[in-house]
Amino acid sequence: MKNTEEKLTKAILQACTKAKMECGADTAQLEKQLQQKGAATVLKQLCRQGAVSQSFEALKQKKRLELSPEAVATKGKFAELFSDSEADWFLQVLCEAGYF
Repeated sequence: MKNTEEKLTKAILQACTKAKMECGADTAQLEKQLQQKGAATVLKQLCRQGAVSQSFEALKQKKRLELSPEAVATKGKFAELFSDSEADWFLQVLCEAGYF
């Protein structure tokens, strides 16, 4: 599972880079948290708080939610890192934002 979490963190950091370059999204705080805590921990914390990531709204406005940590986390290869309720939260916020 550690390897999967490292892959998730790397994938989200790559998405942050694209979000910054292509959409002007502010991802600095998120990137710092990812590097300090790892992606699964950061995303689980957002779920507990009922919150979305720092760049979510900016990406929603640009119609680029595929670059959000929430969208990256819904990929099947990362499923083992999250409970059903956490995965449901990601899907819910993405659906409400018109991603699907």
